[in-house]
Amino acid sequence: MEQRHSLAFAAMVLLAACGPSEPDALIPADLVIINAVIHTMDGAGNPETGGTVAEALCSIGGEITFVGSQASAEACIHDQVEVIDADGRLVLPGLIDSHMHIFGGSISEERVNLSLADTTDKLVAALEQIRDDNPGDGVIYSRGWQNHLFPADGPRSALLDEIFGDRPVIIGSVDGHSTWFSSAALAAGGASAATPDPEPGVSFFERDPETGALLGTAREGAGSFITAALIERNPEDYDAALRRWLPRAAASGLTGAFDAGMGAPTEEQAYETLARLQDSGELTLRVFTSASWRGAGDDPAARLADYRARYSGDYLRPRAIKLFADGVPEAHTAFLSDDYADDPGNRGLPILDDDELARLVDAAYAAGVDVHVHAIGGAAVTQVLDAFEATKDAPGATAARRTIAHMDFVEPADVPRFAELDTVAQTSIHWATRDPSFDSIAAYVGEDVMEAAYPVRSLIEAGAVQSFGTDWPAATYLSTFEPMTMIEVAVTRRLPGRTDLPARNPDEALSVAEAVFAMTRAPAYQLGASDELGSLEPGKAADFILLDQNIFEIAPATIHQTRSLLTVSGGRIVHDALDR
Repeated sequence: MEQRHSLAFAAMVLLAACGPSEPDALIPADLVIINAVIHTMDGAGNPETGGTVAEALCSIGGEITFVGSQASAEACIHDQVEVIDADGRLVLPGLIDSHMHIFGGSISEERVNLSLADTTDKLVAALEQIRDDNPGDGVIYSRGWQNHLFPADGPRSALLDEIFGDRPVIIGSVDGHSTWFSSAALAAGGASAATPDPEPGVSFFERDPETGALLGTAREGAGSFITAALIERNPEDYDAALRRWLPRAAASGLTGAFDAGMGAPTEEQAYETLARLQDSGELTLRVFTSASWRGAGDDPAARLADYRARYSGDYLRPRAIKLFADGVPEAHTAFLSDDYADDPGNRGLPILDDDELARLVDAAYAAGVDVHVHAIGGAAVTQVLDAFEATKDAPGATAARRTIAHMDFVEPADVPRFAELDTVAQTSIHWATRDPSFDSIAAYVGEDVMEAAYPVRSLIEAGAVQSFGTDWPAATYLSTFEPMTMIEVAVTRRLPGRTDLPARNPDEALSVAEAVFAMTRAPAYQLGASDELGSLEPGKAADFILLDQNIFEIAPATIHQTRSLLTVSGGRIVHDALDR
């Protein structure tokens, strides 16, 4: 069983193993890395390096047996060992994304991704290209439209009708919380002005304020019945898309990920797909998985416990229930601490009331599973922290991991509560820029609130463990699964490579070591794998990457260009671009 650690950043450093080991000369390795600059992230030594810096690493059977000097590593080498000369390059622990959607992301890569269309002209051109590439009268389905291109009540059916005529068209937003329908899609799905909103203020259709007519945008799950009726989703397509994406994940340096809400197309089918890939040895990414809350009366903890009993393995690890406390500010569904600046009297509504949230948290503790809650607005973050405080003495609470995901807007009084309540702060840090969506969202929530978002340095200094995850393919603007982009933005608080842009709240910027920590040791802690993953130490899994640039030495605005030349997962080389 995993040893329990304190969530405080400082405590994690103190609990780290004490530097390089001396190998047992009688135990040969099957993989040895020499002539490297290995930042172990073990927490010892210089904080600017993230831990001890070593020259060589040995592993056997997927486990690290030695990290230390090159001279000492000679004891690991024998005739059958694979020796890789790093040629002075940087080696890091494998990177772990603490919140993403591997099925939704990989299948979206198979379609036209509209997230790159950051002007109206580009969007219209992309939609016309989709039309021309898909002749006929079948349903068009795509994703990625940028919220900042449209007014607060979203895009209209009329634009899709103009481009596609009377063809059903369904397009998801880049953040995954809104859907744009053509008139034909609304009609074919049976939606009209008479269709009630599932939950006014939380899940609803944008309407003409006088007639109630549907404008074309549905918020949260309001239009899901239309999509379900018109789109046929095939499990084989998800399987194939994931297989095609896994090599790209390895090439990016990812060796682990938490999938925060799964479907291929169903949750059960997602588990079945991952189980098949694990059994065949094709799953090269350690996937920590979830069970999502489906509505009133649902028990995701029981479902996750069942998945854990049936599917657990080294590469498939059922871990946490996924809950939603609110939506997103672009849709005015985030639960804010103060009123929306453009809609006085409205600060959004919580998706879960306090009693239901406490019930779900208690059930997770009782089932021995973790809790992972989406909360973006300041009031939603407070509500979740209050729920964790109210349930802190429940059976099973001490052993559980608690995570608040995204937490864009955090009230200053709530910053120290993360550490006090052993709650991981999980952030999609690549949203922390002055990107083209900044001004539109600031018009909704207020410029001061927007500028103060993502207070990651404050959280770390208050003792919280801060992890990073892309939420791929969802985004406010920049949709990516690339971990090096996350690390760069954490350091620069700018869009990748954009030194011309002003930094967003630069006081919250991190060092490179802190950013790497947030994608190695911190997510390992969040996912209950601290004894195995997150740093390069004897006894831990041989998950590591060899990079083409030393991100501790290069200009921060070039970090996003860094690629893994060698990715090793459990001692297996799963990506090899070395010239040797």
